[in-house]
Amino acid sequence: MFRTATVQSSAKSRNGGIKSLALSVYFKQPDFGMKRYEILSRATTFLLAVDPPDETPHEGKYAFLDEHIQQREARQRRQNYAHEPAGGPRRKVEALSWLEYCPKKFRPVVHCVAASHVLAPWKWGNYYTQPWLQQVKAEHCVYSLEVYDKHKPLAKFALNPYPIHHPEGRDLALIHLKQEEEALAQLQKLGVDILYRRDDETPFEKGQDIVFDGFVVTEDNTTNQDDFSASNSNKMNPNEDDDDDDDDTRIFLPYTETGQLLFGNSDRFLASTPTPLPEGLCGGPAIDQDGKVCGVVEGVVPEHFDDEKMAGAASFIPSVRLGEFIDYAEEIMLKEIFPTKMYEMVVDYKRGLGREEVEYNMDDAVSEESEKKETKAMQTKLGSAFEDRIESLKNHHTMEEVNAILTTIRRERDEVMDIWNREGGDLDEIIARVRAKTRQTQMEILATLSEKEKQEMQQKLDKREDANVQEAQYEEKKEGSS
Repeated sequence: MFRTATVQSSAKSRNGGIKSLALSVYFKQPDFGMKRYEILSRATTFLLAVDPPDETPHEGKYAFLDEHIQQREARQRRQNYAHEPAGGPRRKVEALSWLEYCPKKFRPVVHCVAASHVLAPWKWGNYYTQPWLQQVKAEHCVYSLEVYDKHKPLAKFALNPYPIHHPEGRDLALIHLKQEEEALAQLQKLGVDILYRRDDETPFEKGQDIVFDGFVVTEDNTTNQDDFSASNSNKMNPNEDDDDDDDDTRIFLPYTETGQLLFGNSDRFLASTPTPLPEGLCGGPAIDQDGKVCGVVEGVVPEHFDDEKMAGAASFIPSVRLGEFIDYAEEIMLKEIFPTKMYEMVVDYKRGLGREEVEYNMDDAVSEESEKKETKAMQTKLGSAFEDRIESLKNHHTMEEVNAILTTIRRERDEVMDIWNREGGDLDEIIARVRAKTRQTQMEILATLSEKEKQEMQQKLDKREDANVQEAQYEEKKEGSS
């Protein structure tokens, strides 16, 4: 259902590159008798880079030489190192974000930023009071994003079903692309921008322009933003049940609005806009004059609010709070990706400890590496001995008999390991128990056969037992010689 669609054309966005993407959440709750996935919620998302931008200027007469040097350094890195290092300008090691310590091959390159109440509406009982919604959980949902050129959908991409939500209940969440490398290549061909977060040191100014970019969800007879603004048909109360139609036939419509910063506090900024933003923009980017993400759309102040200056204003979570949440989420992700010792090293580096101060027992690392090499060598030796033994069996038995012997050996081996894992004890004793059980089963089978069949079966069992004895003697002899 959510395989990456074929690229149809190069996108022309409403203002430069495409900044935001249409987000859809589908659900199928078997307890409701549902046979197929249906729409649960829709809104806006955008791609935010994990690594900071490389802002090295290439200006002047010899700019092409700087670019050539950077390209040459990149080629040398690819030749000398197995994995691509973190991007962005050179920084102290403690200044790297959590995921930048991990090669790009093993972690996301972008985050899909979204509103928590869209990805998991059941977590937001104050928004959505329908009782049935509390029976829907993450395991019932699938997620996708779509690229739109004006009102025309170009492609759909699947998202991993593991969103990370803000730990303190702020309306922020991250989710990630499936098959990210392939998906990003197509998204960029379609003209989708990977955005960067505004520098925390850059001050905000009252009255500065803020661009809000995203989507409204409207009827399919609405063809552009002006038609939507005129009809204002997307003002929906999430607590109202829509019983008129089980199938949601509404469509996404790109929507961009410029507002002016009014004021704010550390947790929430407000901006005036010509008309109140539609709900579909929740989770969309608030973009400053430099094209950087300065916040995430949270909602709209009610139009009947007592303070007329604030009534209908756009509310957005400032980029500094987004940065704090990303730091939290990336640490969780890195902890899942890295072995414990490597993760602890990163924690020490983030605390500002120098390389010589990080407590890491290299003897343990060397010991682990030696143990791995020794294990690999033993596996190779045993594998070679096993192949030799198979060839020996083929010289004295038919292929049918060889297969029967191997089947018995594999079954006994699995049974021995199962008993050993469950009960422990002496391995030789367990082997003897399993072998005796096998022999008992063989004797029970013999008791049900005719005399002629018994003789034939006994001859086969004797041959098989001889093969097992020969194999044991061979292994003992080989062990003694080594």
